[in-house]
Amino acid sequence: MTDRPGQGWKIFANGEEADNVPLWKALAQFRSDDLDEGLSLNAAIINEAKPSPVRYYNLAFVISFAFGFLSVLLLIGLLVSGHSTATDLFFYLTLVTLAATIAPHLWRQGYQYGLKIPDTPLELPHARDRLFDEVLGYLQKVDGPQVYYISRFRKKRVPLKRRQFFGRLRYFLFSEHSKDRGMVMRYPTAMSLPADLYLHRDDVDYMLTMIAPKRKGGSGRNPKYAYTEAVFDLRSDPRLDGLDLNDEATAIYSITGWLVEWFDSAANVSGEIPTRKQLTPYGRKILDHLKRPPPPEDE
Repeated sequence: MTDRPGQGWKIFANGEEADNVPLWKALAQFRSDDLDEGLSLNAAIINEAKPSPVRYYNLAFVISFAFGFLSVLLLIGLLVSGHSTATDLFFYLTLVTLAATIAPHLWRQGYQYGLKIPDTPLELPHARDRLFDEVLGYLQKVDGPQVYYISRFRKKRVPLKRRQFFGRLRYFLFSEHSKDRGMVMRYPTAMSLPADLYLHRDDVDYMLTMIAPKRKGGSGRNPKYAYTEAVFDLRSDPRLDGLDLNDEATAIYSITGWLVEWFDSAANVSGEIPTRKQLTPYGRKILDHLKRPPPPEDE
């Protein structure tokens, strides 16, 4: 693994299970500080995005399985029977059942990813959502964060290709329900995706520095944590002088990390400290303050 900040996304490797953040949970955290609220809002968007053809995916799978089983029986019949008119009939029926077995998978492949390898994300058949598209934008990049799944037998992290997020059903990859995620084919095979997809925890934290969180509250709200004191103390931190103010994402990430350190050292008896996500807007404000030109001196 590479260290952060300033060295890009986490390089794929095996590690602690605590570092595996489900993709659906990460998006819910980006959506709202309340995880349940974020999941509810994302679920509503996914349900609205569900096009009518995907409602027949389960039926297509049953049809494919039935014709596949029938084709096996017909092949056995061809092997045990001698050449006759009945054998010719078995041969043609076998070809038909094999074609019927493959057809539903080809239909799913064509609908989701088109008839050729997609070089760019395909047009969505439903209304867009800003947060979904913003997160997908990172996952679609060549040098973006790696989404992976855990292999069942070797318990290894297996990364997904970025074109996995080019398909027309890419919003469903963020669903909490495995039934929805199972509708998305694993690119470029005809297999469904595994149960859960993950991002590394450090990549989730890093993305929080670049995705503006939607926050509630207004004037008169009593803060739970001493944000003002933390920001005031950090203004005199000599590490601020070494920041590259032009690299906004890395600078915010570093400032937020120093705020986390401050709260960790000043934690109350309960040991509660704000999360990196809660501190990111304050890191952004500090950076904005550092970027401002100094006031002119009085003559």
